Amino acid sequence: MLDSGVVWAVVSQPRLLVLLGVAVLVAWPIGTRLSPGHRRLGVLFVLTLGAVLAATTTTGELRPSLSGMRSYLGGFADPAYVIDGFGTSREKIANLGLFLPLGLLAARLWPRPFVVLAALAALAFGIELWQAFIGRGGDAVDVLHNTVGALVGIGIARLWRR
Repeated sequence: MLDSGVVWAVVSQPRLLVLLGVAVLVAWPIGTRLSPGHRRLGVLFVLTLGAVLAATTTTGELRPSLSGMRSYLGGFADPAYVIDGFGTSREKIANLGLFLPLGLLAARLWPRPFVVLAALAALAFGIELWQAFIGRGGDAVDVLHNTVGALVGIGIARLWRR
């Protein structure tokens, strides 16, 4: 069942709706070119990527700040902070689930799992850096959760191929 709070959070953010709309518009033309042998998977990957970007790169109130970026990058200097924060809240666990479908679909589209993992880890890093800049509070722990989620998705895709 869909939570009305989640629905309102989506409907009340024009930037998020615009990004979702763009994802829908470009999913077919871009997705079919990603992997001609797997057209549906390519389209689904573009839609999923668009939904992840819409959910993670928009904010209701834009507050650009370089100090937020410094704070975010400083989190990587303390490995204990990153590891101790693993799995400590529902939001952190949701970050695992956010990148799992991307890992699964990307690994089904492209046969190089280490390249897929590196690309998705870089995407997670970039998203969190952007969040830190726009005032959403990027977090190094979220990068770890997103990357582990992608890794689980890649693992499922590898098992699926067998």
